[in-house]
Amino acid sequence: MRFNSGVRYALSCAIQSLPDGGLLADSGGGRPQLMFPITGTLLVASDAGHWVVSSSRAVWLSGRDRHQVRALGNVRMKIFVFDPQASPALPERSCVLHVTPLLREVMRSLTQYGNPPRPSRKAQLLGELLLEKVIDRAPPPIELPEPRDPRLAAICARIQLHPDDATTLGQFAADMGCSERTLHRLFLQETGMSFTVWRHQAKLRLALEWLAQGRSILDISLDLGYQNQGAFTAMFRKYLGTAPSRYAQPEPANA
Repeated sequence: MRFNSGVRYALSCAIQSLPDGGLLADSGGGRPQLMFPITGTLLVASDAGHWVVSSSRAVWLSGRDRHQVRALGNVRMKIFVFDPQASPALPERSCVLHVTPLLREVMRSLTQYGNPPRPSRKAQLLGELLLEKVIDRAPPPIELPEPRDPRLAAICARIQLHPDDATTLGQFAADMGCSERTLHRLFLQETGMSFTVWRHQAKLRLALEWLAQGRSILDISLDLGYQNQGAFTAMFRKYLGTAPSRYAQPEPANA
């Protein structure tokens, strides 16, 4: 399928299943692609970073970075493969995108046109919009360094999948048969922050996504493992300098 300009933008779009523990790997030099898990979770390790990707996010794999994708649970995902010549503005590094309701609907609609998409004006417009959403991706509001050490990666994955988990670093260390001091030192070396700060940052990033979706502050507080809304608000204000209620307020129309 091609734009009016004659530039091919999507080589394929399909739905693929990956069993629990299943692996996909690329040594680099492949075609750029966008993966969006409908069910299950993807654990992505690449030269550009390590990410936990659930149904609120999609992962952009540039084709230039070596990567490995592992399924956590039975995964059903949408995969969109792009022509590397489609646009010079395509992200050169692999990254994670927040899936907005609009992006989710574009991906849902585009997969209905087959693999490759059947030529039609609507499919062309959907493909153009998907391409633009990838190019104009909004950076995550909070950067969360992902460690490469497998012990830390397992801890970080658990925190992101279960943000209400209150397991301490000492308890993680005991389960893994190492010292708490060792894990603390590794967190500082690989992420530049302590375990406690990393966990707060992970909760904040998820909170910002949920606030953008219109969820209530009380529900967010409880789902992040806080005993009450006041404790969550105090943590939010400490790191972002404002209350979540103010952050969630829409900007004035003339802003």
